[in-house]
This record gives sequence, structure tokens and C-alpha cells, in this order.
Amino acid sequence: MSAFLGPIHHWLFKKILLFEELEKKIIMSLSSAYDKNIIDEISKEMQQQYGAFIPQEPLEALIDTNNIHGWLQERITVVELRQSAVIKAFLSKLGEEALAIIEKEYIHQGKQLGMGLAHSSAVSNAPSIYKEINNYLLEGMPCDNVNNVVSSTEEAIQWKITQCLHKPYWDKAAMDAEIMYNLRFHWIKAFVEAANPRYTYTVDSSNLNGVSLHSIILL
Repeated sequence: MSAFLGPIHHWLFKKILLFEELEKKIIMSLSSAYDKNIIDEISKEMQQQYGAFIPQEPLEALIDTNNIHGWLQERITVVELRQSAVIKAFLSKLGEEALAIIEKEYIHQGKQLGMGLAHSSAVSNAPSIYKEINNYLLEGMPCDNVNNVVSSTEEAIQWKITQCLHKPYWDKAAMDAEIMYNLRFHWIKAFVEAANPRYTYTVDSSNLNGVSLHSIILL
């Protein structure tokens, strides 16, 4: 990644902000369904423990220009860890019923972002949809490059994730990884089907080596 602030840093920062916005939407929805004071208290506690929300200011006003890579990596760590911890806290306090509300917000964000691309050439085939997912879904730093595409045609693209960048955060927060994988699945599926209803997203976890095969395929 460049030592000078450029488009790639704004691109990554946008994805970080989207992930944080998802957390805020979850808090708002839970506040409408449960005691708002309880929800606010849990959110406040998680911010105190893991880091506050990013101020609504331009990246140039926030970032440490002497340590661009480190500053962005730290923001990823904060938003990933805090969101997994706050979801864990909400489920512990409110019960599993709250999970349906959280899942709904994941689906809603994926769908809304996908709809913003619908009917454009940017999502006309499987590889282009895959590329657009990466413009919105937080998946570490650009240099991490953990997605390994194993096959690609206009009708279908398949990839494996060589290393899960999220599970260490989930584990540190003692959050159930299966729940978090499922939330991410719903986000991606909603994005794909809203961007181009001719395609869908699947995950095959049946292979013996334990590495899931992700696919965007023509219906």
C-alpha cells in the first residue's frame, strides 16, 4: 500500500465506515425493539472497551499520514472486534430472538448496496459481481489478498478463502463463529441477488479439507 494518501486508502476507509454503519443500524433497530437504555449502555460499554465510533470527518482530517497503513489496520481491528463483541453482548443480554433483527440489518445493507448497482454493466456477469463485492465488504487490508479464485466464467465464479481474517476477532470476543459466518453469508447473498437477480451466492462446506467453496452462479 502506498505511503502517500491516495484513492486506495479512501476505498478502504469507505468499507470500514460501511461496516461501522452496519453496527449503528443494528443498535438503532434493537433500540426500537427493546429497552433503548439497555442497548445504549451496551454500545457505550463496548466503545469504551474496544474503541469509539469514527468521527464524521474527512479521512484527511483523521488519518496519521506518517503511518497510513498502521492507522487503517487499527481502524479495521477496532470495527471488527467491537462489532463482534457488541453482537455477543446483545445476544447474551437479549436472547437469541435479537439475532433475527441483527440478521435483518445485515441483509438490508447488502441488498441496498447491491440495488445501487442493479442494471449497470458493473454487475453484468459473475466475475464483475465478485469484483463489486470487494468494493463494499470489509476483507482486511488490500495486501492481505486472502480470496483465491479457482474458476471463472461469465456464468459462474468460484473462490476459496485461504485465511479467515475475521475469526481471530470473533474468537477474542468469544463470539460464535458460525453465527458470524451466517451473517456474512446473508449479506453477500442479498448483495448479489439485488445487484443482478439472475445470479445467486452459495457456499459449499462439504469438502474434506474444511475449506469452503464460495460461488456466484447464474440461476
